[in-house]
Amino acid sequence: MVELPPTVDGMSVLRELGLSSAQLPFALAGYLGLSVLVSLLAYRRGGRRLLLLTALSLLAALGLFLGGAALLSQPPAWLKSGLRLAGTARVDPRALAFGLGASQVLVIERPLALLVLSLLPLLWPALATSLTDMSRTQLGAQLAVRSLLVLCVSLALSQPALLGDRTRVSTVALVDVSHSISDAQVAQAAARIDELRRLSRERGDDLHVVTFAGRPGVLRDSRGASEPTTVETLRGPAGHREAAQAWLRPDSSNLQAALQLSYGLHAPDTLRRAVLFTDGNQTEGDVTSEALSARRRGVRVGYFPLAAEEAAEVLVRDLRLLSDTTEATQIKVGAPFTLEGEIYSSVAQRVRATLYQSGISGERENPGDGHRDLDLLAGRNLVRFRSQIDSAGVTSYRLQLGAVPGAPFADRFASNNQALLPLFARGRPRILYIEGENAAKSYLAQALTRENIEVETRGPYGLPSRAKDLLGFDLLLMSDVSATLVSQAQMQAIESYVRDFGGGFIMAGGENSFGSGGYQGTQLEKVLPVRFEQEKKRDQPTLALILAIDRSGSMSGRKLELAKDAARATAEMLGADDLIGVVAFDSQAMPLVRLQRAQNRVRISSDIARLTAGGGTQLLPPLQEAYQQLAAATAKIKHVILLTDGQAEYQGILELVNQMVAQKITVSTVGVGSGADQTLLTAIAENGGGRFYYTQDESSIPKIFTKETTQVARSALVEDRVRPVVAKFVELLDGVGIESAPALRGYVSTKAKPMSEVILVSPQGEPLLVRWRQGLGQVVAFTSDVKNRWAVDWLRWPGYARFWAQLVRSSMRHDSKNRGPGYQLSAAAVPPYVQVRVDAISSDDRFVSGLDTQLEIFDNSEGRATGSALGGAAAASTLKQGPILTLPLPQTAPGRYETEVYLPRTGAFMLRAVHRGASTPAGPGPVVAESWGTLSLSYSREYLALPPDQDLLDRIAQATFGARYERAEQVLSRGEETLRYLRPLWLYLVGAAIAVLLLDVFLRRVRLFGYRRLTL
Repeated sequence: MVELPPTVDGMSVLRELGLSSAQLPFALAGYLGLSVLVSLLAYRRGGRRLLLLTALSLLAALGLFLGGAALLSQPPAWLKSGLRLAGTARVDPRALAFGLGASQVLVIERPLALLVLSLLPLLWPALATSLTDMSRTQLGAQLAVRSLLVLCVSLALSQPALLGDRTRVSTVALVDVSHSISDAQVAQAAARIDELRRLSRERGDDLHVVTFAGRPGVLRDSRGASEPTTVETLRGPAGHREAAQAWLRPDSSNLQAALQLSYGLHAPDTLRRAVLFTDGNQTEGDVTSEALSARRRGVRVGYFPLAAEEAAEVLVRDLRLLSDTTEATQIKVGAPFTLEGEIYSSVAQRVRATLYQSGISGERENPGDGHRDLDLLAGRNLVRFRSQIDSAGVTSYRLQLGAVPGAPFADRFASNNQALLPLFARGRPRILYIEGENAAKSYLAQALTRENIEVETRGPYGLPSRAKDLLGFDLLLMSDVSATLVSQAQMQAIESYVRDFGGGFIMAGGENSFGSGGYQGTQLEKVLPVRFEQEKKRDQPTLALILAIDRSGSMSGRKLELAKDAARATAEMLGADDLIGVVAFDSQAMPLVRLQRAQNRVRISSDIARLTAGGGTQLLPPLQEAYQQLAAATAKIKHVILLTDGQAEYQGILELVNQMVAQKITVSTVGVGSGADQTLLTAIAENGGGRFYYTQDESSIPKIFTKETTQVARSALVEDRVRPVVAKFVELLDGVGIESAPALRGYVSTKAKPMSEVILVSPQGEPLLVRWRQGLGQVVAFTSDVKNRWAVDWLRWPGYARFWAQLVRSSMRHDSKNRGPGYQLSAAAVPPYVQVRVDAISSDDRFVSGLDTQLEIFDNSEGRATGSALGGAAAASTLKQGPILTLPLPQTAPGRYETEVYLPRTGAFMLRAVHRGASTPAGPGPVVAESWGTLSLSYSREYLALPPDQDLLDRIAQATFGARYERAEQVLSRGEETLRYLRPLWLYLVGAAIAVLLLDVFLRRVRLFGYRRLTL
């Protein structure tokens, strides 16, 4: 219905014309001035007679304009009486509407356009001054025709229309073709659609068909009018049905999306109907709220009931842990527990229920209690299995139904014959211990084992090169492992393990650790809380070092560039007073850098850059050049590092090396690639009192140079008795008795980085135990060793095992349960949405607010990822597929963070919430906690074999004034419903104006009534 507007005043009319009250006097003055000018011209043209006619015409035009404006500002009631009859027609409240008899109503939507009629009086003086000799009768006819033309144009601009009634029905049939609808039910819908199509054609109504499941689609039917609708028409050919329905996503039902699509299919100005052929079991969307939108659009939604499906069905409704507490606190490694499966069957039958467990080696049948042959009753059935988990982490269980061999198996859907359940089992902390000295690995391993920590010991070659392979451990401990044995991929794996997945990392000292192990400038130095620049408080030996680098043709490319980088890095490592020289050689020696102080680093780097490849290989010339330069040098230590990838003559080499040793010059050798003569290089190193290094990986050259330089200088090693001093008392020192700890016999000199936490220091103030956070994990540097060299007295100390156990436990990866009572993550599924919530509560029972929290969801359906913490399992899934979804988890209340996630897929999922402190201008805040959870969505609700949701369909029909239909005639019935609409008339008036214009042209060109005398 149209609501009448408040009284329209004259000012509103002026505003419609684009005039304000202040502009009105100026408009009238302008019109008066123009009238005077036109009157003067008329007087000059026709004298007083024409002046009088013109003045009267101008006054008449002004009077008509003002009178019309006044009339429109306060129209009589009869000019508005028709508005109350507009009904559903869209009529502007400012329009004029009045009756034209008993049933007709004329509507003028733009009445201000009628003011154009005020121009009619101006036609009189225009024709009076005509210069043609047409008779006065013909001039009068022209005046009448032109007046009619102005009338037609004015009326067309006012947009007149007649109110009319329509009873044409536009129907959209919405057919559910999801998997929960059987072919028999679709056949019922097809028969009803044929009835609707026949009746619609007889009555001149519209009919469209939409098929829908998870998505809707308009059915484009190319069949003839007489061909019946079939299941294949709606679902696709039997042999290609899955491909035909793939876009519709038949594993779900979205009634809301189907109803939304129908709106655009209704013809305008028709009675709108939507009829549903569905069981009403929606798995996505909210059709109840959409029904309100349909009501506002004038769409009546009804439904045809579908006969209940009689096919036999068996399904697993749930798989759960029998427990009075939460899963995470109930299960322990090795402890037995009971799983209960809930099975529904529509008929009594015999089935086999098999429970699978995803173990470390993949999925297998549950040990000891794998399957049961069950005699199911019609309705709800329960089955229980005993199980236990042998290793910590996340284990997924799957209960699968199948046929008993030799027995019939009546089932409609295979998709609902399984249920998934991920469980988290707690066990002992598990660490990977990499020890560089194989004979010494038992000291720490046995101590940690006594403290109930599971330890796996490996040699340097057992260090994984993928973060995925580290995720089965809570912490990685590396002791006395040289950088030459750690590849770039292994360093990246350690960094990712700590930063991205919260793993703990401890590097313990030794002569092959930290700077003395060649880690300076590597990726691990960036991860560790210390840098490898030793303090200058001790007397350091002066070093004279010659680098002899092979420049033969086989060294060209990346190999030579890495050798140049290694030479530069070596120069950077040396003290300012140390001496360095670089000799390049092929078949002859070429001094690149004469022996000079290392403080000239810019010049040295520039000279090294001149090194290019070319020529053969001879080792004697470079050794002779190095001998000559070092013999004249005054230094406590004189050393040569010889790098080559080829072979050379033996003659004279070992004799020269013996002479060098006699002059206290030592020689080490580096062989790169399979072409290097390892026999000769080993002999040179043994006779020269140095070391031989061999590598197939050319990228190891810089690390070898760094390690060898440190080994020669020995400046990073402090081999004195030092008693640890507590710089900061932290929780890991509780009960250890660190004050009574014996002295250590050495350590590697380092410097603590800013923002690190220094816990133990030497009497000289150098760090012994330092830690900091890197991403999600914690990194610790213990600069002494853990074995019978520097820590030999600690091995007999009663606090040794407890110290290392507490250090490991404080540094290893933790899930939310180990962080205190708070940060509990819970997830509840209402498919296709998941409600995720974290309640953050501190250890003193206070809400933790203001966190920046990110939620990550991982699909763990492919099997179990090993790990001794929940984070490990989820992280393994991350590396397999990555998170399927990452989104913020906003704070909604004090200490509460929650969101609703759209998750249309099914499976077993891991959820991780990473909580950071408040962000700063420098970047995101530090990680303060993690929360982990599990979620199981075994299959779509489409396969739950639910009965039709009659109540939902009735509510939709009631909300939209629809109904439950039994016959097609009920859908197309108009009843008392009619649709008022406006039938525009302006097009007819435009046609009439064109015809009148042509008549006017005819009257101006063709003489019909004789002549008249002209007065010039």
